[in-house]
Amino acid sequence: MPEGIEFETQSQIDNFQDNYPGCTEIEGDVYIEGGGITNLNGLSVLTAVQGYLFISYNEILTELSGLNNLFSVGQSLSITHNNSLTNLSGLDNLTSIGGNLSIGENFALTNLSGLENLTFIGGDLNIRNDHALTNLTGLNNLYSLGEDLLINNNSLLTSLTGLDALASVGGNIRIEST
Repeated sequence: MPEGIEFETQSQIDNFQDNYPGCTEIEGDVYIEGGGITNLNGLSVLTAVQGYLFISYNEILTELSGLNNLFSVGQSLSITHNNSLTNLSGLDNLTSIGGNLSIGENFALTNLSGLENLTFIGGDLNIRNDHALTNLTGLNNLYSLGEDLLINNNSLLTSLTGLDALASVGGNIRIEST
C-alpha cells in the first residue's frame, strides 16, 4: 500500500485483512483516528509501516493489541489524545522508529509498558501532557536516540527510571514542567 491508509471506524480495521489480503507492510502513512474504535485486532498481520503511524483521537481504545507483529515504523510514531489508553501493550515487538516518537495527552496513560523491545529512535522522543504517567518503564531497552529528549508537563512523573539503558542522545535533553 504505497499511498497509505486511514482507519476511522472499527469496521475498517476488522475488514482490513479481507479488503487487502496478503498485505503485511504499508509503504505510506497510517492514520488510526476514530471515536468508535475499540481494538486494533484486524491489523495483526502488519509487520512494518514505512511512513508515519498516527494513533490519535480514539476515545475508547484501551490497548494497542493488534499491532503485536509490528517490528518497525520508518518515519514517526505519534500516540496522542487516546483518553482510555492506560499503557502501550500491543507494541511489544516494535524495535525501531526511524523518526520521532511522540506520546502526548493520553489522559489515562500510566506507564509505557509495551515498548520493551524498542532500542532505536532516529528522531526525537517527546513525552508531554500525560498527567497520569507515573514512570517511563517500558523504555528500558532504548539505547539510542537520534535527536532530542523532550519530557514536558507530566505532573505525576517523578523519576526518569526506565531510561537507564539510554547511551546516546544526538541532540538536547529538555525536562520541564509547566
